[in-house]
Amino acid sequence: MKKFNLSKLIIITLIIIIAAMSAIVISAKNFKSDREPSAMTQVINDGTSFVDRVLAAPIRFVQDKTNQLTDLMQTYKQNESLKTQVAKSKDDASKLNGLESENTELKKALKLQETLTDYQTVAANVITRNPTSWNDTLVIDSGSKDGLKTGMIVMANGGVIGRVTQVNKESSKVALLSSSKGIENKIPIRLGNGEESSYGLLTGYDSQQNAYIITQLTTQDKFDKDTQVYTSGLGGGDSPRDLLVGTVIGEKDDKQGLNRQIYVKPASNLYDIRFVFVVERMIGGN
Repeated sequence: MKKFNLSKLIIITLIIIIAAMSAIVISAKNFKSDREPSAMTQVINDGTSFVDRVLAAPIRFVQDKTNQLTDLMQTYKQNESLKTQVAKSKDDASKLNGLESENTELKKALKLQETLTDYQTVAANVITRNPTSWNDTLVIDSGSKDGLKTGMIVMANGGVIGRVTQVNKESSKVALLSSSKGIENKIPIRLGNGEESSYGLLTGYDSQQNAYIITQLTTQDKFDKDTQVYTSGLGGGDSPRDLLVGTVIGEKDDKQGLNRQIYVKPASNLYDIRFVFVVERMIGGN
């Protein structure tokens, strides 16, 4: 095996460097003088350009991929920021809708309170309403410490919605008039005003018509649609009179007229109940 000759390698390297420098000088001189470069210069220039392209290709590839990765990361960060903003906007919109709805209910509650100036009432918030018994019961945050008793009439959204059926110290259970399980302590009602008034009992709820059912009427007279229906106060005890229940929308009769039913549209919105008034008694009597 031949011994590596360092002196020969140095001489060859020097020759290549001198040749390259000479080619550069000649190319520069020809460029300034607009002369046609020599064949040697053209070969050297072409070789240099080729080598430059070969060496620059990986660098450009890495730069392109780096730029793409940077753009991708920026896009990802922008998307995450947009998602956060959209989620916040939805949350803010939901809170705003909730506040607007609550504000509407408060206005209705204040309006209802203005109509109950002749009654002693207890204002309360709905704290529990189970989806499985949505149309049957709800729980309010007032109880025996506030003077509540079983059987008291409960109003919300402009009309009667039910009765107190269970009283604890700081909470009470309310049976709704929309219950499919039957109404506890059926409510005596009055249809119409003045001497033309008729009486009956609110005994049920028709979920298909979203209407109360009035039975045991004291008359066979027909009732016009939109005839107003109130509590009669004839039940005694904690059954105040003249509280709005709803308006007549129709009736059903059998051939003998024994099971006549009057359908009454509720005056209140039974689905969305947030604030209620428990009517204790009428000032100066029932």
